[in-house]
Amino acid sequence: MSDIDWWVWLIIALVAVAVIAGLVAASKAASRKKEQERIRREDEQREKAALLREDAKQTSVDIKRREAEALAAKADAEEARLAAEELERKAEAHRAEADSTRSAVDERLMEADRIDPDVQVDADRKADAKDVRRTDIPDDGRHRQ
Repeated sequence: MSDIDWWVWLIIALVAVAVIAGLVAASKAASRKKEQERIRREDEQREKAALLREDAKQTSVDIKRREAEALAAKADAEEARLAAEELERKAEAHRAEADSTRSAVDERLMEADRIDPDVQVDADRKADAKDVRRTDIPDDGRHRQ
């Protein structure tokens, strides 16, 4: 080693230290870059998660609104059904009243026909008011002229 001067060894050592320092610095820079990339990806994921949560929250609000509309529609349908039932009861009551009144009118007409000397009742069906032949009232399908 005496052929190589000490200053050459010093330069070689300095170059080796510089290369090692450069490699360490490059490694640290790469490590920092990877860490920054990881942080950036995590931030993007947080933003995406926040958007998904906001969308889910809005969808939840829409679902609650639709459920409320469905309940209101069901209540309206039930109200309409009850109203229809009430109208059916009224119609049946009116029909029953009309039938009762019609029977009373028929009985009065039969009585009037029975005592009226100008009205003749078919011989075969004297008891049936539908076969009464009247000459003083218009034909309504029940009496014949």
